[in-house]
Amino acid sequence: MNAATVTKLKPKSDAPQIVMLTPDMATAMLEHNQHNRPLSDSHVHRIASQIVSGKWRFNGDTIKVAKTGDVLDGQHRLWAVIESKTPIETIVVYGIEKDAFATIDTLRKPRSGADILSLAGATRHRQALASALTWLIRWQRECIEDYRAPQNRVENSDIEEAYETHQGMIRAVERASNLRRLANVSLMAFLYYVFSNRNHDVAERMMEVLENPAGVGVNDPFFRLRAYFTADHHQKKDPIVTIALAIKAANACNARKAVQVLSWKNQGKNPEAFPELTI
Repeated sequence: MNAATVTKLKPKSDAPQIVMLTPDMATAMLEHNQHNRPLSDSHVHRIASQIVSGKWRFNGDTIKVAKTGDVLDGQHRLWAVIESKTPIETIVVYGIEKDAFATIDTLRKPRSGADILSLAGATRHRQALASALTWLIRWQRECIEDYRAPQNRVENSDIEEAYETHQGMIRAVERASNLRRLANVSLMAFLYYVFSNRNHDVAERMMEVLENPAGVGVNDPFFRLRAYFTADHHQKKDPIVTIALAIKAANACNARKAVQVLSWKNQGKNPEAFPELTI
């Protein structure tokens, strides 16, 4: 540790300080830590990824350091700065009583994607819109089947960016809200949006049949999709199965094929691959 780093770590007072936290400074702060708490590697990687991708922003959160030199809050951010090899602007608060640790983060409510969209100007259906954009991001990243994996986590900053880029999703959610008694609005908005960008006629026909199947044959692909939704209606549907079946129905509709049974066999000895959208 060089002399400049040591000097930066010696505050003139306990008042909060805005600093450009470098990897060297983060290392020095952690070296002063006498009681390192267990770390979540995935959380460190998550923050580091945000820093490297340029999505980390100064947000007023503080790194809290006790009078003893122990880091009471901010270990993961410090390690992320080291891992990313990139400095970040942050606030450091010194001189906290060590016994105050028990009160840190106990009253904070995590900010949701819907909260982020509210700040971005969305006025209606914010929760459904945030969820639909999340599915769209997973689709673009080609991680639909493995969306629960930690490395595929969608951050609030990703949702905010997608909202700015895909304003058409607002209309998609409005349209899908008509299906709220039949299917998951967010999933249907995502599917309608993706299908519309490939084949508007197919997307519109899906919504029309799901809304009102009157006069539609029982072997119509979207009639079969509607039958999937109405079967065991009170049982929650697997989103992956829902997406796969909707894709298969859309492909069949585009090819003008009748469908007697709409299914996706992803279990057993010979599971099917996740279907590719070909409309």
